Amino acid sequence: MKFIVLGAVLVVMLVILILRDRRKQQGQGRRSKRKVTPSLQEFLPIEGFHESGAVIVNGRFRRLIRVGDLNLYAMSMDEIVAVRERFKAMLMRLDNPFQISVQARRANYTDFVAYAESTMDDAVKAYDNPAFAAYAEALKDYLREEALKPRTDRENLIVIGVLPKVGGEDEKLQLERLAREQSFVESGLSAMGLPYDVLEPVQVVEAVQNFWNRERAVSQRYRDAVMRRTHAPRVDGLDVEVSDLVRTQEGKEA
Repeated sequence: MKFIVLGAVLVVMLVILILRDRRKQQGQGRRSKRKVTPSLQEFLPIEGFHESGAVIVNGRFRRLIRVGDLNLYAMSMDEIVAVRERFKAMLMRLDNPFQISVQARRANYTDFVAYAESTMDDAVKAYDNPAFAAYAEALKDYLREEALKPRTDRENLIVIGVLPKVGGEDEKLQLERLAREQSFVESGLSAMGLPYDVLEPVQVVEAVQNFWNRERAVSQRYRDAVMRRTHAPRVDGLDVEVSDLVRTQEGKEA
């Protein structure tokens, strides 16, 4: 009888110990989730930057090139085939692995619309014309409606690099080979008629960080677009019409 009681006590104690260990593990898991977010340098796969601007990843040199888009709908079939052949020729010239990153997100035109509206407001004040002012207000409404429509914002990046040769290689020689790879890409993009931009260190950090943070990527990209005036408004008079009422009022004033 004593052995039965002793065995039951041992089983109960074992269950209590198991439950306690589980609670400790769960508590450690909850505490680990509350840890502070790692620093940016720990989060991004970048060790640093060479004085030449090259990115250092796992002890190897990289370059990031931002590439613009082509409107295939505005091209003939012969032009599309020619671009494709030039793209193939560019890839065949590269001696080292490369990566093409395409990031597509829903576009946010908030900054662009604000810039367009401020530009039109300045123009209205400068000309002081009632008809032009009415046209500007109608155009603002049109832009606001268009900005609400779903559109895709895309960024294309080409990552080039060089692999160190077997037996080791001088840093200077690696950078020379990287520059040669970069020249192949730049000449190929120019032949295809594509705009491109070799990213500086700060732009590289933003591009990599934007890959992980969608909202920041959109706002950052359009902020830069507005600063570079690449989104300066292009107005087509056929897209916006001033109401007949405004025209009638203008005729009476005249």
